Amino acid sequence: MATFEIKTGQTINVNGEYVDKGLSVQISSMFSNPFDEAEKVHKAFMRVHGIDFKKEGYLNPGYFEYKIV
Repeated sequence: MATFEIKTGQTINVNGEYVDKGLSVQISSMFSNPFDEAEKVHKAFMRVHGIDFKKEGYLNPGYFEYKIV
């Protein structure tokens, strides 16, 4: 199981608030792409930062960078 660091790859306007590039969370996944478990990524950002990227349609690899830690 790999641990991934997932960061915003650009500044994003989420529900009227700007989220700077580089805001990050860490998740563990059995997959080589953490977005195969997008719900886990969503829950991590909600738990750690209280930001709902899923509702705004930003929860996809086009807006994020990830690497194995």
